[in-house]
Amino acid sequence: MGIVAVKNLVEEGFDVTGTPSYCSAKEIERYLENYVDRFDLRSRFRLSTAVKAVTYQDDAARWRLEFFATEGEGGSPSSVYFDRVVMATGPHAEAVVPELQNAQHFSGQMIHARAFKTPEDYKDKHVVLVGLGNSSSDIADALCHVAASVSISHHRGAIVLPRHHRGLPISRLVTQRRIKTQDLLQRYLPGTLDRAVSKSSRKMMSDAFGHPDPAWRLDPAPSLAISPPIVSDTIVPQMRSGAVQSVAAIDRISGPSELTLADGTAVRAEAVIFCTGYRNGYAMLDRRFDPAASQPEAWTAAPGSKGRPLLRLYQNVFSLHKPDSLAFLGTAWFATGAFCIADLASMCIAQVWAGRSPLPSPPDMERWADAQQERLCALARRGTPVPAAVPQLEWLTWADETMGAGVIGRLGWGCKGWSFWWRDRAMWSMLMDGVLTSSMWRLFDEGKRKPWDGARETIIAANAEADSAREGRVGSV
Repeated sequence: MGIVAVKNLVEEGFDVTGTPSYCSAKEIERYLENYVDRFDLRSRFRLSTAVKAVTYQDDAARWRLEFFATEGEGGSPSSVYFDRVVMATGPHAEAVVPELQNAQHFSGQMIHARAFKTPEDYKDKHVVLVGLGNSSSDIADALCHVAASVSISHHRGAIVLPRHHRGLPISRLVTQRRIKTQDLLQRYLPGTLDRAVSKSSRKMMSDAFGHPDPAWRLDPAPSLAISPPIVSDTIVPQMRSGAVQSVAAIDRISGPSELTLADGTAVRAEAVIFCTGYRNGYAMLDRRFDPAASQPEAWTAAPGSKGRPLLRLYQNVFSLHKPDSLAFLGTAWFATGAFCIADLASMCIAQVWAGRSPLPSPPDMERWADAQQERLCALARRGTPVPAAVPQLEWLTWADETMGAGVIGRLGWGCKGWSFWWRDRAMWSMLMDGVLTSSMWRLFDEGKRKPWDGARETIIAANAEADSAREGRVGSV
């Protein structure tokens, strides 16, 4: 996220081709390295450095960063001053680890999923994964071939979707047309939308995996309007085969290698891996400007908050106290790629700080933050929402205008939308129903951020590649 922030503040264009639908860790690493090299960004990063404190100096009206080197000789702290700061530590800064009763009596290994590296470390061990989600599904898939047993302990159900649907990655279900349609239904017929999404997702799940066994505890599943689904091709077949057991939530540690579950069942465990998520963390930031410093009582009391902070920001990007010099990345979320959201948010930051896009008045920004917190608190009373979740079309419309993309207006019902549809119907169709590529936000020149000459060709290539991949997958079935 820091990489795209630097890149957009430098303001260039970017092209990526030939990547698979689901990238491995090595491929992501290679992508990031190539990204940095393509835009000559290495000189702008100070690696092997830990930031100790970020404080605002009122007398100098600047930000002071205290840091120290983590490698090489010497570790004495140094400091440097900046006019503006982007906190790009992201949503995975701190691991969420629940406390287990009598944990001191457990003789096995207890780790968070972020520390899981090698499946062979658990060879012939009885392993319990805490939490039902994408992390536990991936780790269970890695462990079930080497561990003596693998159990997933959880207290709520989940919708499980396959990685591909009708030959396309499941992410391709998210298009501009669907975003607009869902926003319309959410405004006027929220109950209808909830039922329709639930029905279609359950059908997709049963079409891919068959009807779930009640013993797997996948029901009741939270609404996809509240909690994201699990995307996995393996977890349901592994539950069906018995390679992975679905068990109740842990009540307490009852022995050196035994857990007692909420239903009274005893389970053998030699390792416990917490797949219980993450939270934003800003311990180094001046507490006066920490967006998590004060938590609404309605949020902390809601069952779905689960100890995670609810950030108070404008559009989940700008500080309410210092919007002209402090912004955040990894704090806005909806169902699309994290890189894309960070890309859009950082373009907004660049345009606001360049003076091309004004922010609303402080009272208006406060009102937006109030409404956002009320919305999340209501969701947390019904399920377990992502604390960074923002209303998708509302946020995209704001970002589109702020960064100067001109996409939303060309896909609307106004004169600009009808004109674009009439003059360039093929591109209109790709933007409305095709791949949500970052290049679409660099296609038009609205006098703010620079358009990219290669955007059109990249959009066409991305959609052609998706269509080709779909034909290949369908043809191989």
